[in-house]
Amino acid sequence: MIERKERRPYWRHTKWQMVASLLPFLLVVLVLPFYADQLNSTRVLGFPWGYFLLAHGVGVLALITVASFANRQDVIDRWHGAHEDG
Repeated sequence: MIERKERRPYWRHTKWQMVASLLPFLLVVLVLPFYADQLNSTRVLGFPWGYFLLAHGVGVLALITVASFANRQDVIDRWHGAHEDG
């Protein structure tokens, strides 16, 4: 159980970690479609590059984002004494 005096710094740290994790992902998801027409002039494995990036790259980016978030959250939990043993 986390100490009462540690709760505010813990949640502040967690909140900024969440923003730092989601910002690159949202940036790619929101900006990449604007450049899809220019990217589609190149083909990869028979598919337009813009489609290929959105179909496969965003999924890979989501997995990397979730894995790094979980890893960094574990570090935050241990730093503030809120980790689960077991």
